Amino acid sequence: MIRSSMALWRGKFGLRGWLARKSNMRRLSYEWLAGLREIVIDPVRCPLAYEEFRLKEFERDRDGTWVDEIPDGNDHSIDAVRYAMMDDVLRGA
Repeated sequence: MIRSSMALWRGKFGLRGWLARKSNMRRLSYEWLAGLREIVIDPVRCPLAYEEFRLKEFERDRDGTWVDEIPDGNDHSIDAVRYAMMDDVLRGA
């Protein structure tokens, strides 16, 4: 979302929002999430996020060997969590 859209949402609807600090830190933020002791998601209240986190895994090559690459797609909930936690990721917290 661009800055002018954010200003509109703030002014018109009173929403408190800010631009995500993406910083091209996809791998780092995924590793940070993977290093957490646990991520708790209520499967009843957030079934789509629950399934998304449960099913996300690294890609495999044709031989079935794990490839050191995180596939893009079907990760909107994960992205939202990564963006929300980016300050902590960058601090190493």
